[in-house]
Amino acid sequence: MRPDEKDVGKLYFSVMVLFITLGYLVQKASLYIGILITEIVFVLIPVIVYLLIKRYDVKYVLRLNPLKSEFVLLLVLIAIASWGVSGFLAVLTNYFLSKLGKVPVMQIPPAQDLNELIVQLIIFGLVAACCEEIFMRGLVMRSFEMRGSIKSVVITAILFAMLHLNVQNFLSILFLGTILGYVVYRTDSIFAGMIVHFTNNAISTILSYFISQSGMANVSGVERISIPFSAVLFYGVIAVFSGMILYALLRRLTAMTTPYVIKGGTGVKEDVKVFLYWPFFLSILIFLYRITWQMVKIAQ
Repeated sequence: MRPDEKDVGKLYFSVMVLFITLGYLVQKASLYIGILITEIVFVLIPVIVYLLIKRYDVKYVLRLNPLKSEFVLLLVLIAIASWGVSGFLAVLTNYFLSKLGKVPVMQIPPAQDLNELIVQLIIFGLVAACCEEIFMRGLVMRSFEMRGSIKSVVITAILFAMLHLNVQNFLSILFLGTILGYVVYRTDSIFAGMIVHFTNNAISTILSYFISQSGMANVSGVERISIPFSAVLFYGVIAVFSGMILYALLRRLTAMTTPYVIKGGTGVKEDVKVFLYWPFFLSILIFLYRITWQMVKIAQ
Protein backbone atom coordinates (compact mmCIF):
# COMPACT_ATOMS: atom_id res chain seq x y z
CA MET A 1 0.00 0.00 0.00
CA ARG A 2 2.98 2.30 0.50
CA PRO A 3 5.22 3.33 -2.42
CA ASP A 4 8.63 1.73 -2.50
CA GLU A 5 11.42 3.96 -1.17
CA LYS A 6 13.71 3.08 -4.08
CA ASP A 7 11.06 3.99 -6.66
CA VAL A 8 10.44 7.28 -4.87
CA GLY A 9 14.20 7.91 -4.76
CA LYS A 10 14.42 7.58 -8.53
CA LEU A 11 11.46 9.91 -8.98
CA TYR A 12 12.95 12.44 -6.55
CA PHE A 13 16.27 12.42 -8.40
CA SER A 14 14.46 12.88 -11.72
CA VAL A 15 12.54 15.88 -10.38
CA MET A 16 15.74 17.49 -9.10
CA VAL A 17 17.44 17.02 -12.47
CA LEU A 18 14.41 18.51 -14.23
CA PHE A 19 14.55 21.49 -11.86
CA ILE A 20 18.13 22.40 -12.75
CA THR A 21 17.77 21.74 -16.49
CA LEU A 22 14.39 22.24 -18.13
CA GLY A 23 13.00 24.05 -15.10
CA TYR A 24 15.78 26.62 -15.27
CA LEU A 25 15.24 27.13 -19.00
CA VAL A 26 11.47 27.60 -18.89
CA GLN A 27 11.63 29.95 -15.89
CA LYS A 28 14.35 31.98 -17.59
CA ALA A 29 12.14 32.31 -20.68
CA SER A 30 9.05 33.29 -18.65
CA LEU A 31 9.05 33.32 -14.84
CA TYR A 32 5.34 32.76 -14.19
CA ILE A 33 4.67 30.29 -17.00
CA GLY A 34 7.97 28.59 -16.21
CA ILE A 35 7.03 28.03 -12.58
CA LEU A 36 3.62 26.70 -13.63
CA ILE A 37 5.33 24.23 -15.96
CA THR A 38 7.85 23.28 -13.29
CA GLU A 39 5.24 22.65 -10.60
CA ILE A 40 2.58 20.94 -12.71
CA VAL A 41 4.58 19.11 -15.39
CA PHE A 42 7.77 18.28 -13.47
CA VAL A 43 6.34 17.74 -9.97
CA LEU A 44 2.63 16.92 -9.97
CA ILE A 45 2.12 14.88 -13.15
CA PRO A 46 5.01 12.42 -12.53
CA VAL A 47 3.55 11.63 -9.09
CA ILE A 48 0.06 10.97 -10.45
CA VAL A 49 1.38 8.91 -13.39
CA TYR A 50 3.59 6.83 -11.07
CA LEU A 51 0.72 6.08 -8.67
CA LEU A 52 -1.65 5.14 -11.49
CA ILE A 53 0.89 2.91 -13.27
CA LYS A 54 1.74 1.12 -10.03
CA ARG A 55 -1.98 0.95 -9.15
CA TYR A 56 -1.61 2.40 -5.69
CA ASP A 57 -4.59 3.75 -3.79
CA VAL A 58 -4.11 7.44 -4.67
CA LYS A 59 -6.39 8.68 -1.90
CA TYR A 60 -4.55 6.66 0.73
CA VAL A 61 -1.00 7.42 -0.43
CA LEU A 62 -1.57 11.15 -0.82
CA ARG A 63 -3.75 11.45 2.28
CA LEU A 64 -6.59 13.03 0.33
CA ASN A 65 -8.75 12.97 3.44
CA PRO A 66 -11.20 15.77 4.24
CA LEU A 67 -10.00 18.31 6.79
CA LYS A 68 -12.28 19.34 9.62
CA SER A 69 -13.22 23.02 9.45
CA GLU A 70 -12.16 23.48 13.06
CA PHE A 71 -8.53 22.96 11.98
CA VAL A 72 -8.40 25.66 9.30
CA LEU A 73 -7.92 28.72 11.52
CA LEU A 74 -5.49 26.82 13.76
CA LEU A 75 -3.40 25.83 10.72
CA VAL A 76 -3.33 29.42 9.43
CA LEU A 77 -2.11 30.60 12.83
CA ILE A 78 0.53 27.84 12.85
CA ALA A 79 1.70 29.03 9.44
CA ILE A 80 1.97 32.64 10.62
CA ALA A 81 3.92 31.67 13.74
CA SER A 82 6.15 29.34 11.71
CA TRP A 83 6.91 32.15 9.29
CA GLY A 84 8.31 34.20 12.16
CA VAL A 85 10.76 31.43 13.06
CA SER A 86 11.69 30.43 9.51
CA GLY A 87 12.24 34.08 8.63
CA PHE A 88 14.80 34.36 11.41
CA LEU A 89 16.59 31.22 10.22
CA ALA A 90 16.80 32.71 6.72
CA VAL A 91 18.18 36.01 8.02
CA LEU A 92 20.64 34.21 10.30
CA THR A 93 21.88 32.06 7.41
CA ASN A 94 22.30 35.07 5.17
CA TYR A 95 24.09 36.97 7.92
CA PHE A 96 26.79 34.30 8.14
CA LEU A 97 26.93 34.06 4.35
CA SER A 98 27.43 37.83 4.23
CA LYS A 99 30.72 37.27 6.06
CA LEU A 100 31.93 35.70 2.81
CA GLY A 101 30.69 38.63 0.73
CA LYS A 102 27.46 40.27 -0.33
CA VAL A 103 24.55 37.85 -0.64
CA PRO A 104 22.32 37.79 -3.75
CA VAL A 105 18.96 39.53 -3.60
CA MET A 106 15.91 37.28 -3.80
CA GLN A 107 15.45 36.17 -7.41
CA ILE A 108 11.63 36.50 -7.52
CA PRO A 109 10.74 40.20 -7.92
CA PRO A 110 7.90 41.71 -5.87
CA ALA A 111 4.57 42.33 -7.62
CA GLN A 112 4.23 45.77 -9.19
CA ASP A 113 0.45 46.08 -8.83
CA LEU A 114 -2.54 44.27 -7.34
CA ASN A 115 -3.18 42.24 -10.48
CA GLU A 116 0.36 40.88 -10.45
CA LEU A 117 0.05 40.24 -6.70
CA ILE A 118 -2.98 38.04 -7.35
CA VAL A 119 -1.06 36.18 -10.05
CA GLN A 120 1.83 35.60 -7.65
CA LEU A 121 -0.51 34.38 -4.91
CA ILE A 122 -2.03 31.86 -7.31
CA ILE A 123 1.29 30.64 -8.76
CA PHE A 124 3.75 31.00 -5.86
CA GLY A 125 1.11 30.30 -3.23
CA LEU A 126 -1.67 28.00 -4.37
CA VAL A 127 -0.08 26.05 -7.25
CA ALA A 128 3.29 25.59 -5.55
CA ALA A 129 1.68 24.56 -2.26
CA CYS A 130 -0.61 21.97 -3.84
CA CYS A 131 1.96 20.40 -6.18
CA GLU A 132 4.84 20.31 -3.71
CA GLU A 133 2.69 18.96 -0.87
CA ILE A 134 1.32 16.16 -3.04
CA PHE A 135 4.88 15.20 -3.96
CA MET A 136 6.66 15.64 -0.62
CA ARG A 137 4.12 15.21 2.19
CA GLY A 138 2.04 12.89 0.01
CA LEU A 139 4.19 10.48 -1.96
CA VAL A 140 7.61 10.88 -0.32
CA MET A 141 6.48 10.98 3.30
CA ARG A 142 4.19 7.99 2.84
CA SER A 143 7.03 5.94 1.34
CA PHE A 144 9.20 6.41 4.46
CA GLU A 145 6.36 5.84 6.91
CA MET A 146 7.30 2.29 7.94
CA ARG A 147 10.53 3.68 9.39
CA GLY A 148 8.32 5.53 11.86
CA SER A 149 5.86 8.40 11.61
CA ILE A 150 8.22 11.04 13.04
CA LYS A 151 11.21 9.72 11.10
CA SER A 152 9.22 10.05 7.86
CA VAL A 153 8.49 13.68 8.74
CA VAL A 154 12.18 14.46 9.35
CA ILE A 155 13.53 12.60 6.31
CA THR A 156 10.95 14.26 4.06
CA ALA A 157 11.80 17.69 5.48
CA ILE A 158 15.49 17.17 4.65
CA LEU A 159 14.68 16.09 1.09
CA PHE A 160 12.27 19.02 0.74
CA ALA A 161 14.94 21.51 1.76
CA MET A 162 17.49 19.91 -0.55
CA LEU A 163 15.11 20.09 -3.50
CA HIS A 164 15.14 23.90 -3.36
CA LEU A 165 18.90 23.81 -4.07
CA ASN A 166 19.55 27.07 -2.25
CA VAL A 167 22.00 27.58 0.60
CA GLN A 168 20.39 30.89 1.57
CA ASN A 169 17.09 29.38 2.68
CA PHE A 170 18.04 25.76 3.44
CA LEU A 171 17.54 25.98 7.22
CA SER A 172 14.38 28.02 6.78
CA ILE A 173 12.84 25.46 4.43
CA LEU A 174 14.04 22.56 6.58
CA PHE A 175 12.17 24.04 9.53
CA LEU A 176 9.07 24.75 7.43
CA GLY A 177 9.19 21.23 5.96
CA THR A 178 9.22 19.76 9.47
CA ILE A 179 6.15 21.79 10.46
CA LEU A 180 4.37 20.83 7.23
CA GLY A 181 5.09 17.16 7.80
CA TYR A 182 3.91 17.33 11.39
CA VAL A 183 0.55 18.94 10.61
CA VAL A 184 -0.08 16.44 7.81
CA TYR A 185 0.86 13.56 10.11
CA ARG A 186 -1.35 14.79 12.96
CA THR A 187 -4.41 15.51 10.80
CA ASP A 188 -3.83 12.66 8.31
CA SER A 189 -4.77 15.13 5.58
CA ILE A 190 -2.60 16.57 2.82
CA PHE A 191 -4.88 19.61 2.84
CA ALA A 192 -3.42 20.64 6.19
CA GLY A 193 0.01 20.90 4.59
CA MET A 194 -1.42 22.82 1.65
CA ILE A 195 -3.04 25.40 3.94
CA VAL A 196 0.14 25.98 5.95
CA HIS A 197 2.33 26.00 2.83
CA PHE A 198 0.05 28.42 0.98
CA THR A 199 -0.22 30.74 3.98
CA ASN A 200 3.56 30.80 4.42
CA ASN A 201 4.15 31.64 0.75
CA ALA A 202 1.32 34.17 0.74
CA ILE A 203 2.79 36.04 3.71
CA SER A 204 6.15 36.38 1.96
CA THR A 205 4.52 37.45 -1.31
CA ILE A 206 2.24 40.04 0.30
CA LEU A 207 4.94 41.50 2.54
CA SER A 208 7.31 41.73 -0.42
CA TYR A 209 4.65 43.64 -2.36
CA PHE A 210 3.83 46.15 0.38
CA ILE A 211 7.48 46.72 1.31
CA SER A 212 8.25 47.37 -2.35
CA GLN A 213 5.30 49.75 -2.69
CA SER A 214 6.23 51.66 0.45
CA GLY A 215 9.86 52.06 -0.62
CA MET A 216 11.07 50.94 2.83
CA ALA A 217 13.49 48.46 1.25
CA ASN A 218 14.11 49.68 -2.25
CA VAL A 219 16.64 47.32 -3.78
CA SER A 220 15.66 47.93 -7.38
CA GLY A 221 18.66 47.33 -9.62
CA VAL A 222 20.70 45.99 -6.69
CA GLU A 223 21.94 42.42 -7.18
CA ARG A 224 23.69 41.91 -3.83
CA ILE A 225 23.25 43.21 -0.31
CA SER A 226 24.99 42.85 3.06
CA ILE A 227 23.11 41.69 6.16
CA PRO A 228 23.60 43.83 9.31
CA PHE A 229 23.64 42.20 12.74
CA SER A 230 20.76 44.49 13.75
CA ALA A 231 18.56 42.58 11.31
CA VAL A 232 19.49 39.32 13.05
CA LEU A 233 18.56 40.80 16.43
CA PHE A 234 15.27 42.19 15.10
CA TYR A 235 14.20 38.91 13.54
CA GLY A 236 15.53 37.05 16.59
CA VAL A 237 13.08 38.87 18.85
CA ILE A 238 10.25 38.07 16.45
CA ALA A 239 11.37 34.43 16.35
CA VAL A 240 11.30 34.10 20.14
CA PHE A 241 7.71 35.31 20.41
CA SER A 242 6.69 33.38 17.30
CA GLY A 243 8.30 30.22 18.66
CA MET A 244 6.40 30.43 21.94
CA ILE A 245 3.12 30.96 20.11
CA LEU A 246 3.94 28.14 17.67
CA TYR A 247 4.65 25.76 20.54
CA ALA A 248 1.26 26.51 22.10
CA LEU A 249 -0.52 26.11 18.76
CA LEU A 250 1.17 22.77 18.04
CA ARG A 251 0.22 21.52 21.49
CA ARG A 252 -3.36 22.51 20.72
CA LEU A 253 -3.22 20.62 17.41
CA THR A 254 -1.77 17.59 19.20
CA ALA A 255 -4.58 17.65 21.76
CA MET A 256 -7.21 17.83 19.00
CA THR A 257 -5.88 14.91 16.93
CA THR A 258 -5.33 11.19 17.42
CA PRO A 259 -3.32 9.94 14.43
CA TYR A 260 -2.30 6.35 13.83
CA VAL A 261 1.30 6.30 15.09
CA ILE A 262 3.83 4.02 13.40
CA LYS A 263 6.80 3.36 15.67
CA GLY A 264 8.95 1.74 12.99
CA GLY A 265 11.54 -0.98 13.43
CA THR A 266 14.62 0.61 11.90
CA GLY A 267 17.58 2.09 13.75
CA VAL A 268 19.15 5.46 13.09
CA LYS A 269 22.10 3.94 11.22
CA GLU A 270 19.73 2.09 8.91
CA ASP A 271 17.71 5.26 8.36
CA VAL A 272 20.82 7.21 7.44
CA LYS A 273 21.73 4.54 4.90
CA VAL A 274 18.71 5.48 2.82
CA PHE A 275 20.66 8.55 1.70
CA LEU A 276 23.37 6.24 0.32
CA TYR A 277 20.97 4.69 -2.19
CA TRP A 278 22.17 6.00 -5.55
CA PRO A 279 19.28 8.38 -6.46
CA PHE A 280 19.41 10.07 -3.06
CA PHE A 281 23.21 10.00 -3.00
CA LEU A 282 23.42 11.66 -6.42
CA SER A 283 20.80 14.18 -5.32
CA ILE A 284 22.96 15.04 -2.31
CA LEU A 285 25.97 15.50 -4.57
CA ILE A 286 23.98 17.83 -6.83
CA PHE A 287 22.79 19.77 -3.79
CA LEU A 288 26.30 20.07 -2.34
CA TYR A 289 27.69 21.18 -5.70
CA ARG A 290 24.99 23.85 -6.06
CA ILE A 291 25.38 25.33 -2.59
CA THR A 292 29.18 25.27 -2.88
CA TRP A 293 28.93 27.11 -6.19
CA GLN A 294 26.54 29.63 -4.57
CA MET A 295 28.94 30.29 -1.69
CA VAL A 296 31.84 30.73 -4.09
CA LYS A 297 29.75 33.28 -6.02
CA ILE A 298 29.01 35.14 -2.78
CA ALA A 299 32.68 35.22 -1.89
CA GLN A 300 33.66 36.73 -5.25
